[in-house]
Amino acid sequence: MGTEAAGVFRSEDGGATWVPDSSGLGSLRIWSLVQHPITGVLYAGTEPAALYRKHPGATEWTPCTPFTTLPRYREWTSPNPPRHEPRVRGIGLDPERPQAIAAAIEEGWLVLSLDGGVTWTNLTEGSDFDSHSVLFAPGQPQVLLSTSGDGFYRSDDGGAHFRPSHTGLEGRYLSPLVLHPARPRTLYAYCTRNYPPSWFQPGAGAEGAFFRSDDQGGHWRRIGNTPLIPGGCWTACGDPREPETFCAGLTDGSVWLTRDGGKQVEPILEGLGLVSVVSI
Repeated sequence: MGTEAAGVFRSEDGGATWVPDSSGLGSLRIWSLVQHPITGVLYAGTEPAALYRKHPGATEWTPCTPFTTLPRYREWTSPNPPRHEPRVRGIGLDPERPQAIAAAIEEGWLVLSLDGGVTWTNLTEGSDFDSHSVLFAPGQPQVLLSTSGDGFYRSDDGGAHFRPSHTGLEGRYLSPLVLHPARPRTLYAYCTRNYPPSWFQPGAGAEGAFFRSDDQGGHWRRIGNTPLIPGGCWTACGDPREPETFCAGLTDGSVWLTRDGGKQVEPILEGLGLVSVVSI
């Protein structure tokens, strides 16, 4: 489990107890944490923007090559006051190519490595500066899918160029993508009409809703039968054991779930107060 200010924690008893697991990390502000499904290697993305890996059986995290070597790194920053350092909002791994790693940088476009994090390329052509997530399309090594603060973006040439695809969305600020484990062209996301500064203002809110695409992001449709939701979304996930499941944690302290592909979307946890669920 990654935390916003206390590093990584590990549980070996199904979540009953947790122990710190942050040795080797250069920052305790964890914004993304994923595991490669084949190799078992863990990757952690931090603020300030950096990527760390941990091999099975290892006791320490080791850093990938710093992003500071990239020519446009000095342009990375956040536009929202108070200005903060860029952070790794999302990590994409390719099950068929263990050395292929992509990362979504808020605010710094996307980065790609094909050698396990030794060298990086900043993917800036057509992608959004405020990137939130990135995925490799299963079975399509040249296709990258990304969400951002300005909608959905897709590349068909390995990240050299991206193009937007917002048809059907009722806003532009998107949560991380969730890929349907059995139908790789089906995607889920949470989209808000308003941007983060308004999420926490009295009388404002995010005005968010859940969306689904069945053509790999070409078109989107709103799912669930709920009014607009006041909470914004930092994180979302699926369950490979239940392919029709999509779960999202919101900034108003609620967690929302669908088990039927979006026909019904409902809160399964409420009343936590003004907290931000940043990882599930």
